[in-house]
Amino acid sequence: MSTPLELLASASEAVSVKPLFVHAHPDDETVQTGSLLSWLTGHGVPVVLLTCSRGEQGEIVAGVLPAETTSGELIRVRERELACATETLGITEHYLLGTPPARAGGLAPRHYHDSGMRWVREGLAGPADIDDPETFTASDLDDEVADLLALIEHVRPTVIVGYDKAGSYGHPDHVRAHDLAVAAARASGLPLVEVASDDDSEGFERYDLADQKQTVIAALRCHATQLSVVDDHIVHVGGQHQGLPLTAGLRLVRQ
Repeated sequence: MSTPLELLASASEAVSVKPLFVHAHPDDETVQTGSLLSWLTGHGVPVVLLTCSRGEQGEIVAGVLPAETTSGELIRVRERELACATETLGITEHYLLGTPPARAGGLAPRHYHDSGMRWVREGLAGPADIDDPETFTASDLDDEVADLLALIEHVRPTVIVGYDKAGSYGHPDHVRAHDLAVAAARASGLPLVEVASDDDSEGFERYDLADQKQTVIAALRCHATQLSVVDDHIVHVGGQHQGLPLTAGLRLVRQ
């Protein structure tokens, strides 16, 4: 039986691999899976990245942008930051959910809005008080699954990678991204590899990817509106400290 990492990285002349990572916002690809993505692309694996929203509800690190920066301007900045990070991590295929080819056939493009969050307690996020039917969490999951299936038909991945059910730290968009990945894997028949939310999550295989440290730091620094890197720690816009993502906990989910 293949291990999760073998499903993501083992290739032969007869069988190629192409993982599709499903992330909620710009910066999640690096904060949550930066070392894994860097390791995979460094080993020649053609990774596909899907980002489900543009992160317009994200707070801004003080002094990085003018105080009067609008939501639309922040979206454009975060898209540039994401492009910087994906290039640094070696990702050449990146898509936004709702934008063709990640859009169900024949439908006009749509923009799934960032749902926002509030802190329930230290380390755990919950829903924000936002009245917007276009947010990622307020939109119909079946519509989102149809969009992801359209992308799957276009890029032909061999495995889907997503969050576990805790959604890393409980952000509503992360939990929805988990639900989306699970539903799309089930509908497409593709295997699903989940990424552990915590170092002590049970049932996950652990991989040390510390050799990717410098690439991860460079990719993190692309997301200057959202975080800083200080003394080998991520300092988030709200002041929370997080260790660099230099390990990966992975679990294969059987459909």
